[in-house]
Amino acid sequence: MAQVVEGESRPASAWQVAAGREAAPARSGRGTRRVGPILAIGFVVLLTLIALLAPILAPYDPIKQDLANQVGGPSAQHLLGTDEFGRDVLSRLIWGTQPALLGVVVAVVTACVIGLPWGLISGYAGGTTDLVLMRVADALLVLPGLVIALAITTALGSNLTNAMLAVGIVFSPVVARVLRSGVLTVRDREYVVVTRMYGLPARHRMLHHVLPNAVAPALIQITLLTGISFLAQAALGFLGIGVNPPAPSWGNSLSSAYKFIIVDPAAVLAPGITIVLTVLAVYRIGDILRDRLEIPA
Repeated sequence: MAQVVEGESRPASAWQVAAGREAAPARSGRGTRRVGPILAIGFVVLLTLIALLAPILAPYDPIKQDLANQVGGPSAQHLLGTDEFGRDVLSRLIWGTQPALLGVVVAVVTACVIGLPWGLISGYAGGTTDLVLMRVADALLVLPGLVIALAITTALGSNLTNAMLAVGIVFSPVVARVLRSGVLTVRDREYVVVTRMYGLPARHRMLHHVLPNAVAPALIQITLLTGISFLAQAALGFLGIGVNPPAPSWGNSLSSAYKFIIVDPAAVLAPGITIVLTVLAVYRIGDILRDRLEIPA
C-alpha cells in the first residue's frame, strides 16, 4: 500500500494502514449499535401490550386449579407446564405482567413526587434547610431498603399498592440527592441570577429555570430505579408481600416454583428470565437517555 505525495510514491505507515482497516467496521457497526436500543424499547412496548391484552392472550384462567395435572412439564396443552396446583404457568406469567407494570409505576411516581421537590428545595435553599433535608436522606439511605419497605408495608397493609408505595418512599432520598447535585450546579448561573434581578418569585425560578436545567441526571437515576423496582417487587412477591395469592405475579410464581425446580425447571425459568430481560431492557433505555442527554457515565 503506497501513499503518493508530490509525485513520489511512499509506503504508508503502519498506523495509516490500521486506520484504513478499522474505518469500515466502525461505519458498518452503526447499524449494530442501534439494534440494542430497538430491542430494549420493543421489549418494554411488548410487555405493555401483553399487560393490556392479557385476557385475550392468556390461554387459560390463571387461578383455575387442575389438581390432576400438578407440576406438569411443558406440553402441547401447557407450553410452560403447570404449577403445584395445576395452573398454567404461561397464563400466570402473562397475567403477572399487569401487577408488575402497575407496581413499578406506583413506586416510580411515589419516588418522583417525594424526591424531586425534596432535592429541588434542598439544593436551591441551601444553608440550614439543605443540611437538615440531606441528613434525613442520609439516615434513610443508611438503613436497609428492603427492611424499611417491609416495615412500611406492614404498617399500611400487605397489598400491591402499599408495597410499592413503600418501595417508592425508600427510593425517594436517592432521587433527592441526585437532583440536589444538579440544582447546585445551576442555581448560580447567569440566567438564574437575572431572574432574581427582575424580581421573579423563588417558586417561578425553581420550577421554570432551575428544575428543567438540573433534572437530566435525576431522569437517568429514575430509569435505573425503575429497573430496581421490578427486582424489589419480585423480591416482595417471593416473600408473600404485595400481590396476594392466588392472584398471579412474577414474584409469587417464583416462590411457588422453586420448590419443584428439579422436577419442573421451566416453572422457575419462565418468570426468572422475564424479570431479568425486563430489568436489562429498562437499563438499556437508561443508557439511551444518558447518551441523548450527553451525561457522562
